[in-house]
Amino acid sequence: MAKISWRHTIIGIVDDSTDWRRVLRGMCQSFGATEVVEAADGADFLSLAGNRAFDLLLVDDEMQPMDGFLMLRALRSTVDHPSRRTAALLMAGRNDVEILRQALYAGFHGVLLKPFSAQVLADRVERLLSMPMSWKEQGDFLQPILTKPGQ
Repeated sequence: MAKISWRHTIIGIVDDSTDWRRVLRGMCQSFGATEVVEAADGADFLSLAGNRAFDLLLVDDEMQPMDGFLMLRALRSTVDHPSRRTAALLMAGRNDVEILRQALYAGFHGVLLKPFSAQVLADRVERLLSMPMSWKEQGDFLQPILTKPGQ
């Protein structure tokens, strides 16, 4: 697997926990990331993102007033947004079939079970950003086509 350039990776962290955002920022910076944008909920991120292109989104599932599922569906449905095709991982406090279904329906590339280590984050992000991404249009919604490793 090819190593990514964290220094040139623009990362969005969307989580209502200030402490968890600080931990994630620290992890990303320890890998070499220099551009990390933080938001406290989905609506806050969409406002901060404007027309900015991100390379990676790390998004919490449960936030108010806009959770991670609604935020990513809105982003994937905005036809001219430069971050519409951004790799996105859902950070969830539970690991069950329902959360996986919701994540896939919203357009996430996968789920990270919270809390996770820096090594788990680095491995998942390296794998995700090193793979070519395929997409399919469903009306205005852009859905990633997920493939199993090795396919």
